[in-house]
Amino acid sequence: SVDANCNFTLPDYSSLATAADNCSDVTVSQVPAPGTVVDLGSTTIVLTATDGTSNTATCTFDVLVSDTSSPTISCPEDQEGLVDTSCNFTLPDYTSLATAADNCSDVTVTQLPAPGTVVEAGTTTIVLTATDGASNTATCNFDVLVSDNINPTISCPEDQEESVDASC
Repeated sequence: SVDANCNFTLPDYSSLATAADNCSDVTVSQVPAPGTVVDLGSTTIVLTATDGTSNTATCTFDVLVSDTSSPTISCPEDQEGLVDTSCNFTLPDYTSLATAADNCSDVTVTQLPAPGTVVEAGTTTIVLTATDGASNTATCNFDVLVSDNINPTISCPEDQEESVDASC
């Protein structure tokens, strides 16, 4: 797997080769050498078998280095919101409040429900997802607590005149 800088250190693959000679012992060498640091992608390894009289044979194979590490993400604390006069609250974009990182690439943060979604008073859970360049993901969530602080309205009738009956 790749390290924190998204690099991979090549091990010694020479022991995986099967090499033989009709007259002498064979040594196997590797290019790039063991310990070489490579990036993501494909690296061709060349193994060379050399006998006691310097005769050689080679074989090649590819090492495919990929990013399998998920990014990290942390969400903000719960957020608060107030309904409008229609008793609705429009969710803003909370993605900038997240802290997200990855060892290999930039991270894209997305939000569900999406920014612009209209919710009513109550609790809405927001899920933020961090996605790295290799499509690895991590999620976190927090709540948006939406309340209504708008006073009701009331209008009274005009003063009322009433008459008493015969018993007063």
